[in-house]
Amino acid sequence: MLSDGEILQLAARARKGEQEALGRLAGALRPLICRWALVMTGDPDDAEDVAQLTLMKMLASIERFDGRSRVTSWVYRITRNASLDHQHRQRQGQRLADKLEQFARADTLRLEDPLDNIEMKRTLGLIRTLLTELPMTQREIFDLVDLQGLKPREAADLLEMNPNTVRVHLFRARRKLRNEMLARGRGEGS
Repeated sequence: MLSDGEILQLAARARKGEQEALGRLAGALRPLICRWALVMTGDPDDAEDVAQLTLMKMLASIERFDGRSRVTSWVYRITRNASLDHQHRQRQGQRLADKLEQFARADTLRLEDPLDNIEMKRTLGLIRTLLTELPMTQREIFDLVDLQGLKPREAADLLEMNPNTVRVHLFRARRKLRNEMLARGRGEGS
């Protein structure tokens, strides 16, 4: 591991656009970032994802590092924020899966015909798959409005977005889901 002084020198050179210094800085900090990410996530695969995201964010924002704090302190904050973002995305995905499972169980209880039950499970499985294919913003908005029952305005406030932007994302998500379900439904019926 490089000393704090050496890391600061590399950061200063990297800020000036020296690619070699940028690469050395990333290489020197990567083990530390991976260790922090593992502590924060508790999972090696998640830690690797967080470390990659941290390095990308660090490299993209190195010119904004002003040298008032230690480089490692700055990178720790980036790692912590990337870890929190990663955990937030995972919780959102789990809530969406849980919500779909609740719908599946509720609909299964109401179905009496076994063929209807099979069809419902197939449809929910398709929806679950299609939701994972949506861009994160569309998936998030679709979940808030169509699955959790918020009004688009409430979702916009929650996401700190323009209500018209939320409506556009919701429209695109619904259209993509509908088109994909129709396309895949035709493919199976042929």
